[in-house]
Amino acid sequence: MREHMRKHHTETTSHLEISREELDRPMSIEEFIRDSFGDLPQWAVMLRGLRNREGLTQAAIGNLLGIPQGNISQMERGKRPIGKQLAKKLAELFHTDYRLFL
Repeated sequence: MREHMRKHHTETTSHLEISREELDRPMSIEEFIRDSFGDLPQWAVMLRGLRNREGLTQAAIGNLLGIPQGNISQMERGKRPIGKQLAKKLAELFHTDYRLFL
């Protein structure tokens, strides 16, 4: 009987070139988010970060809020906006200000 063989990911090393000036220059949170996450809205990054900080899955957040996991996924990818009512529920869940999600 043949076993299903799975290809293993190859290990690659990426070299990031950073100038001395860039290392010494302070960076705002907006610049950091843009450099790290591209064009994702800040609220999407905040949602993913807070969820990961609390060790929750998208499904767990969905169950707590009564919405489908797919909606959480779309919000974290910046494809679905977070309304004011949901932002307030998320803020209560994560003990933060609701305006972070708007």
